Amino acid sequence: MDFLKTVIINKINEYQKISLFFHEAPDFDALGACYALKRYIRDIAPEKEVMIIGLDILDESFGKYFFLFDKQHVPNSFLTESLGIILDVANEQRIWSGRYKYCKELIRIDHHPQVESIAQIEWIDDNYPATCEMIGELLYFWDPKYLLASTAAFLYAGIVTDTNRFLYLSTRPSTLQLASKLLVTNFDRQRINDVIYLKSLKEAKFDSYVMNRVKFMTDLKFAYAILAKNSFEKYDIKLRMSMVHVLNNIKGLEIWMTIYYDDSLKAWRGSLRSRNLPINQIAEKYNGGGHRLAAGFTLKNLAQAKKIRNDIIMYLKQVLNQLH
Repeated sequence: MDFLKTVIINKINEYQKISLFFHEAPDFDALGACYALKRYIRDIAPEKEVMIIGLDILDESFGKYFFLFDKQHVPNSFLTESLGIILDVANEQRIWSGRYKYCKELIRIDHHPQVESIAQIEWIDDNYPATCEMIGELLYFWDPKYLLASTAAFLYAGIVTDTNRFLYLSTRPSTLQLASKLLVTNFDRQRINDVIYLKSLKEAKFDSYVMNRVKFMTDLKFAYAILAKNSFEKYDIKLRMSMVHVLNNIKGLEIWMTIYYDDSLKAWRGSLRSRNLPINQIAEKYNGGGHRLAAGFTLKNLAQAKKIRNDIIMYLKQVLNQLH
């Protein structure tokens, strides 16, 4: 692993221009990895030009005012002279902006199960709960004295969200060890917690709306919700997301799913979660994928919602038959 980290560092050192890419509908892990790597490279090598690609066409609500978006458009002339680094992306079709193909060379760093090869250099390891943990390891290996509080804050935000505050079993001893090292830099942890977890009254009401849409199939330990197409507008919610987290802590569920309409993609999207059973293979059938117990998908039309629901029901019935 140290050899691969060395290869990545040497490749970054070769280039004056570096382009960073994240996945569509980015979360704190994707953006945190990009912002942390950009900040670190600029601190250790101020002469380099580092740009995060696609912020100019991304809704600012994804940043939650923690990630300040540079709305400057990066021209293709910059990309063609740059090293592209793709962060936290499992599928090529999910790379935001799609402009990575203009780069001279590509590196990919990701913690999802590998389903395809995209870059010339790839560090893919689904044993990590967050790409930000991988970036943190890389930067401490590179030169720890340049990992300052501002960089540590971005990494911590990505780790704490992708581990659900370290509750997921994917959290490893090394995850907590890295988080401990980041905290020593003394960034404002309270600000991060407030940005991530505090919600407005209208957001709390929207959570209640989602719960009221949930259909429970208690015999199969399955629940799902299909959100109305105009539901986000009705509650004045700017950030479009699956809202699957609302069902995370309901006792007696093995698999849960939500489906919503994404205005930016003009498509119905969804998220699957599981307590113990692998579900990423189901998401892969519907233009998606992800982790063993957490995956996303995109439907061709709303009629496919019934199909994926039936696939899950059949899967759970097979599991029950095997148990009996």
